[in-house]
Parts: sequence; structure tokens; C-alpha cells
Amino acid sequence: MPGGGAVHSIISGHYVGFVFVAALILAAFTVSRSRRAFGAILVAVGSVVVAMALELQQPSIVGAYLYALAWLVAGLTLTTVLARAVFAPGKVTFHRVIGAVLIYLNIGLVFVGLSAFVALLVPDAFKGLDPIKPDFSFAGSLIYFSFTTLTTTGFGDIVPVHPYARSLANIEAIVGQLYPAILLARLVTLEVENRHIS
Repeated sequence: MPGGGAVHSIISGHYVGFVFVAALILAAFTVSRSRRAFGAILVAVGSVVVAMALELQQPSIVGAYLYALAWLVAGLTLTTVLARAVFAPGKVTFHRVIGAVLIYLNIGLVFVGLSAFVALLVPDAFKGLDPIKPDFSFAGSLIYFSFTTLTTTGFGDIVPVHPYARSLANIEAIVGQLYPAILLARLVTLEVENRHIS
């Protein structure tokens, strides 16, 4: 697998944590109007910071769980905040369409967190996945797997073999197919409603 090693080496070690914290800080500014969302993002930031501190002291699998928790919390929080804005009544704008695309990408990130928990709880749940390490450097492979599943590309180099992993992959593929249809229906409905009001 020539491409897998390159992804693994690019986002290994502490770089995962630093990049993730920077992204979460930007997310915190984005959702700062909502106290709950801001608090959830701060929980994700705290999880990553604790995971990074654990890596420096004595690497343990707890750090990988904390990274997975941060992915899941951040993905769910950002998806919820964006969904409220995108699917709310009002005019269809460029920003609403960009928000809809970001929701789709965040769905992939939510499944990265869920897949990470499955990979951590069930050894060998995924065939072809990089070895599980405390620094969550296998995130690159999970991101790759998540988005090939969400888009139903499925190259087959990482395969879910445990029933939990297969079920999760099936749910992600279904969501990946239904979301664009639901989004398109909602945007058309909003546009029709807006034209009747005008």
C-alpha cells in the first residue's frame, strides 16, 4: 500500500494534536454565539490537550481514546450548529450552500470518531488499517476510510471485518447517499417558499 505510508508519516506524532487544536480553536470562534456548542468545542480542545500531555509523559491508549472523543464531539457539535443554519427557513444563499457542504464533510469526521472507537475497542475490526498507536497517528487512515465509505467509493484497501465496523460503514454509506437528496429537496423547498413570499 504505497499511499498509506505517506499519509501515516505526514500526520504522525504531535502534529496531529497541534493541527487538531488549531482547527478546534477556529471552530470555537465560529460557534461562540451558542454557549452549549462553545462548551462542547472546549471539551474537545481539553481532550486533545490532555491526550498530548499524556503522550509527553507516558504514551498510553487513553490518549487515542481522548483524540477519538474530540473528533466525535467536535464533529457532532459543528454538524448540529451548521444544520440549524442550513435547514432553517429563509433565502437560499451561497453561504447556506457552503454550510451544507461543510455538514457533509463533518458527517465524515463524525464517522472518523466512531470508527476510531470501534478500532480501539475491537482489535482487528478493520483489515488494512495502520497499527493503533496512542498518538492517534492512524487518523489519516480513518479519514481516508471514512470518506471513501461516505462517498461509496470504497477502494477496498481498508475493510471493516467486525460486525460493529461493518454496521458503522453501512450506516455511513446510507447517510452519504441520503444526505444530498434530503439537502436538495430542502433547498428547493426553501427557494419555492421564498419566491411565494416575494
